[in-house]
Amino acid sequence: MPKVLILILVFFVGPVLMLGLLWLSKWRRKRSGKRPPFEDLLLRSPGERLRGEIADISDDVAGYIMSASAFPLLLYCVYVTEMGKVTPVLFWVIGVGFTAFLIWKMLSLTNHRRHLRLGLAGEMATGEELNRLMLDGYRVYHDFPAERFNIDHILVGPSGVFAVETKARSKGSRGHRKDKAKVTYDGERLRFPSWVTTEPIDQAKAQAVWLSKWLSSAVGDPVRVPPMVTIPGWYIERKSPNGVPVLNPKQVKAYLGAKKEEVLSQSMIKRICHQLEQKCRDVDLWDWY
Repeated sequence: MPKVLILILVFFVGPVLMLGLLWLSKWRRKRSGKRPPFEDLLLRSPGERLRGEIADISDDVAGYIMSASAFPLLLYCVYVTEMGKVTPVLFWVIGVGFTAFLIWKMLSLTNHRRHLRLGLAGEMATGEELNRLMLDGYRVYHDFPAERFNIDHILVGPSGVFAVETKARSKGSRGHRKDKAKVTYDGERLRFPSWVTTEPIDQAKAQAVWLSKWLSSAVGDPVRVPPMVTIPGWYIERKSPNGVPVLNPKQVKAYLGAKKEEVLSQSMIKRICHQLEQKCRDVDLWDWY
């Protein structure tokens, strides 16, 4: 057997063996029939989908770190073994190029994971505030799985059904955080200190339309779903009374409290919540075991 092939096998047999042992352990655990004591499916938590994406990216990052660490050493061993047969320039090109690619990929995934973590933190902060509304008779559902997208939060109560889109945005530097923690809303656009966007508004509207159609079909009666946008940690300065409600999550309670008219009966609330719960109660703790 050529020396190069032996070196490659030595470097890769360890990781492959470890992955094989982990897979075998998981397979044996499932074959044993043992399950966690929690049999019922749980409701989705705020940012449930983001948690899964973050876990997958973390696994990928770990793999790239291992590859970026081991590849240069493997290439050097191959070079020493085959010294005189291959020009050193080729090894430099392959080594630097491939290692640079691995590092770039790792940094790219890390940045994406940081962005997802910010979104998860925003959904968790909003979810904590919205859960307080349960004391006022509201039902709250998080991370509702729709068609190729998720609705961050859904509120159901006497004043109606609301589709809530949460957007977490980073603030400025620590020294100027108070000055750069205000977003202006004119009924159409969100003006942050350094950029202007309509994307959260458009997204909230589209999701509310979809949810209205889905619930109307599911319960057999028309269900109106107004959209709402929450931006945790920011002060919202509203310039116009028109447009989609854009609120700090801490303002949602006061906003709903100002709605005196009851648009949903208790029987309709139960029918709507039954349909929502069928979709949101899908977290199996067996996947965590």
